[in-house]
Amino acid sequence: MDYRDFQKLNQTGQEHFWYKARRILINDLLNLALPVRDPNRKIIEIGCGTGIQLPLLTQFGTVEGLDIVPESIELVKKSGWPARVFDIATEPLEKNSVEVVTCFDVLEHIKDDASALKKIFEALKPNGILLFSVPACPWLFGPHDRAASHYRRYSKKEIIAKIKASGLTLQTINYWNSWLFPAIVVVRIIKKTINRKNKASSDTKPLPRFINYSLYQILAAETKLGFKLPWGLSLYGYAVKK
Repeated sequence: MDYRDFQKLNQTGQEHFWYKARRILINDLLNLALPVRDPNRKIIEIGCGTGIQLPLLTQFGTVEGLDIVPESIELVKKSGWPARVFDIATEPLEKNSVEVVTCFDVLEHIKDDASALKKIFEALKPNGILLFSVPACPWLFGPHDRAASHYRRYSKKEIIAKIKASGLTLQTINYWNSWLFPAIVVVRIIKKTINRKNKASSDTKPLPRFINYSLYQILAAETKLGFKLPWGLSLYGYAVKK
């Protein structure tokens, strides 16, 4: 993709119902994990993409965005946010250097996710916090995940075990995108059945305005009401270095 493609991707992230509702979720999670605002708190966002979350994160501390894609980092810098090209799969993080690491829908892109979690643990100061989200339900792995370059989807048991193995202490974990779960599962199973060659095919595409708005209202309502169900398309939570 060229620079204009990343600008379009950034615009999609600003408007797509899933990204918009996820920002509400992330805000709630930040307020839960970081009830006291501290402008001197150092936060790094691993996998910042085009920087959609950075304006929100900066309310909770001093933020730096990290991403493996140079074009994304260029766009983030042009928006005025500190950022640098970084690949946690191959590069170390400075030890005991930050209070907060966010890793929203990133671990599934990393082949050795256990190693990445260990690096995050080492980078956090004592009582430092990791905030995370990952795609749930391994049995749903299919064309959408291949299009997104996912290595896996997670069961709740798997992500809990990997977080604990890194040395972090899990504080909370829940499912998200539960209300739309049945409909999305049906659609993905149909697509998986039709797409017998398992060709990559992303579900994150621009939608007609009314449909996008309606889906956003459903997902935003689920997020704001905070009623937790034992299923969903995503898992999210936070863990502490004790």
